[in-house]
Amino acid sequence: MFLAGCDPNRFARAAGTQAQAAQVPAALAVADEERRIGRTLPTYPDQCRQTHRSGVAAGDRLDAALIKTDRALSRANGQIRECGVWYDEMKRGIAQ
Repeated sequence: MFLAGCDPNRFARAAGTQAQAAQVPAALAVADEERRIGRTLPTYPDQCRQTHRSGVAAGDRLDAALIKTDRALSRANGQIRECGVWYDEMKRGIAQ
């Protein structure tokens, strides 16, 4: 306890602590800027705005019309899933 004040390296350690404390405002400014950039949303993908049509025409047989409609619905559902994943990733990145 009595020899703690006699440490020859205490001034070097104190200078290091002051240098680290001086870096805090700059580090906080960088972190704030990174957060601001991370909250900027990218443009919404054009494929997420795409619509789908079945292509059923007058005179098509009912079984063919059903198949065309089912394929169009499958494409639309796949697009909804992909856009949902994209949105969730963006939301997760902004929330951090």
